[in-house]
Amino acid sequence: MFSLTFFLCFTISYFTNQVEHLDEDQILQDDNEKEQIKISQSKIREWSKGKEGNIRSLLSTLQYVLWPESGWKPVPLVNIIEGAAVKKAYQKALLCLHPDKLQQRGAAMHQKYIAEKVFEILQEAWKEFNSVTFG
Repeated sequence: MFSLTFFLCFTISYFTNQVEHLDEDQILQDDNEKEQIKISQSKIREWSKGKEGNIRSLLSTLQYVLWPESGWKPVPLVNIIEGAAVKKAYQKALLCLHPDKLQQRGAAMHQKYIAEKVFEILQEAWKEFNSVTFG
């Protein structure tokens, strides 16, 4: 009986300690993610500043806001003068930013945040591009 009681107390104590440790790790991880998202917000604002609605400028500078493992290959502005080239670069950007692709690559929370916000900005610029070009 004594050994069973001791075992149960030890087990409860051990798991309580483990849960507290996990909670601390989660808090630290959450704080780190929050900080990364704040940095990302600033980076996105800086990248898009003055380029709102300009799909060519946004696409040609996309590498400055995305992380190296995103899969994005820089596109020089001179390569996206023609409408068809803009469309192709835009579609490639969407592939890099797609949630399923991010999941496959194991993207961090702040990278998913960047992808979502950049996608929204590019989508607005694409709408404007289409309204001017084809509208």
